[in-house]
Amino acid sequence: MKIAPNQRQELDFLRDTLNTLDGVVDRKMRQNVDGLRQRLDDWAARVAVIGQVKAGKSTFLNAFIHQHDFLPSDVNPWTSVVTNIRVNLPQDPPSGARFEFFAEDDWEEIINGGSKIRELTEQLLPGFDTELLRKQSEEMRERAHRRLGRHYHTLLGNYHEYEFLSPDLLKRYVCAGPGSDAGLEREALGRYAALTKVANVYMRLPEFQVPTIITDTPGVNDPFLVRDEFTCRSLDNSDVFVVVLSAHQPLTDVDIALIRILAKQESKDVLIFVNRIDELDDYSVEVPRVMDDVSRRLRAAIPEIEFRMVAGSAYLADLVLRGDADAEAARERVDTQELADYIRSKHGTVPADRMDRLLLASGLSEVKATLSSVIDNGVGSRQLGQLLGDIRAELNGMQFVTRRERDSLQMQVESIRTDVAEAAVGELEAEIDGLRTIQQRMESHVEDADTQIEKIVSKVWTGLETSLNRCIETFVEAQKETFQDTLFRTNVSGATAKSVEIDTTALQAALEREVMQSYEKSRAGTDVALSNCMHACRQAIRDTFEDPTANISLDGLPYQEFTSTLTLARRTLRVGLIADRGWAFWRKPSVNVEKSLDALRVIAAEELRPSVEKILGAFNEAQADRASAGMSRIDVLMRMMDSSLAERLHRLKKDKAEMEKIATNPQVQATMVHRIQSKMEVLERRLLNLSALDSALSRSDLSEAA
Repeated sequence: MKIAPNQRQELDFLRDTLNTLDGVVDRKMRQNVDGLRQRLDDWAARVAVIGQVKAGKSTFLNAFIHQHDFLPSDVNPWTSVVTNIRVNLPQDPPSGARFEFFAEDDWEEIINGGSKIRELTEQLLPGFDTELLRKQSEEMRERAHRRLGRHYHTLLGNYHEYEFLSPDLLKRYVCAGPGSDAGLEREALGRYAALTKVANVYMRLPEFQVPTIITDTPGVNDPFLVRDEFTCRSLDNSDVFVVVLSAHQPLTDVDIALIRILAKQESKDVLIFVNRIDELDDYSVEVPRVMDDVSRRLRAAIPEIEFRMVAGSAYLADLVLRGDADAEAARERVDTQELADYIRSKHGTVPADRMDRLLLASGLSEVKATLSSVIDNGVGSRQLGQLLGDIRAELNGMQFVTRRERDSLQMQVESIRTDVAEAAVGELEAEIDGLRTIQQRMESHVEDADTQIEKIVSKVWTGLETSLNRCIETFVEAQKETFQDTLFRTNVSGATAKSVEIDTTALQAALEREVMQSYEKSRAGTDVALSNCMHACRQAIRDTFEDPTANISLDGLPYQEFTSTLTLARRTLRVGLIADRGWAFWRKPSVNVEKSLDALRVIAAEELRPSVEKILGAFNEAQADRASAGMSRIDVLMRMMDSSLAERLHRLKKDKAEMEKIATNPQVQATMVHRIQSKMEVLERRLLNLSALDSALSRSDLSEAA
């Protein structure tokens, strides 16, 4: 089937519009067209496939792209690296891959943790074993050295590129688990996985009608926290989320927390795929029961959202792709009467062909149809609608400049006569002075808006940082009883607890609330500053000219709302007594409980601060992107004045040089009038073409989404 055919038509329409515009305007205006075309070429629908480890994400994706066993799908080894499958992007190579490695700073964080945390641990916790921590860190580094040898240092911050990619080659970079520790040869499974930051895989798939980036993420419950945080970072860059659940455990608390924060982002869409129904006993009974349970629990947890849900089996879809000796026997085992009854109950008819039955029961076609609809009517329309708004703004600016140039030439024709030429030059000089005054007024308005936005963003950012840190301090303080209970049990029973593990659900909710409220304040302040600037600039132009800016607006700016998935980077906080990150301090009867409690609170708060820094970074990016998009619309008005002023200055210089020739030579007058009239005809045709393009854009379905 074709995925997102409607968006394909809209993309083609916008590209044809830009190509036509490129042939209509002059060289100076063409630079702005090139920038818009680059944005169009860079656009892609961004789909993230997420879920817990063992939910079957990679098997699902293999079936989705029609490539059996392309992404590693066994329980061991599993995918441990964020993998972007870049489909049909025009600037990408047709095949191959690029694997980017961690830089030195990234690796230091992985093996050592935050230096501030180590410093606090050494200062505050009695009996902390610094040597044990160093030993564990060095063991990790030495293992990486053994596997990569002399290449270790050259790989940091570097990348590998390939023109062609096989499944075995991919597994060297993205696999984790026992397999990655077994071999040290260049071809070893998972050889580079510890250093791989992100994998970009290039494909051409005719089924996808629009450029699409499909992100395969490590499980959101991945025990390796750094991978978990990179998963959350990748989610902030995605527009559509396919949440893969297991039919055996279809909705855990972690799943609900994840779906809740994704669904609250109005500019993004969520599709839920309940996988592994082939492992249920009775399809016709069990599948509806599981789907009803998921639906009921989602309505209870997130009543304001209506979710798209599909039940199926990536395994059944994968069986259709397999051509090995055991495949047919496996297909026969699952092609039961129970499966046929399930298909009939859901679709009304049962295909005669076994492959068709398995594919229909897999739910894959339904997922693709739903995804196609989401891209066509959701994310694609919104984002391309914003681009259409920018194109129309440029068109309006071009029309204004062209009209002014045409009118200026008409005045020039009238001033050719000797008796009025000198006066016409004087009028042109006065007009130039007027344009300079308008330009200066507009530049002042833009400068004021920039200053206001910078103050608003800085104030809100600082306030958010304070609020988030206060949330953490309040939350950690509330865990005193948990800390004390663990320490008490350790000292009384003599059994050493390995760590204190705390559920951070309440903290996540508090962080999420602060982020959303702060962004609403920031967006409102920024929008007022942009709107005032736009109004003032338009008024400055209207004071002299007929309003040429009716279609230049601030509609369709990005980040109407903002919720960062980075608030999910930690679902539990584990403060180690003998912990996975190497914190260790020996328990002695003489340990001061209150001092230890104070120390643990400080360390726990510091452990959460990196997440706050990442949230603040994503928050800042969203603010900057919205303000930048608004200012780009206002810049169109500025370019209108710049172009008009430049044209007048050029004409003034030329007119002064030709005044003497005009006064003494009637033939020169006639030739000049003919040349100017020819240029006016060119401008008239340009105006007609620009008007026709603007009219066509106004009728586009994307105009409603802009």
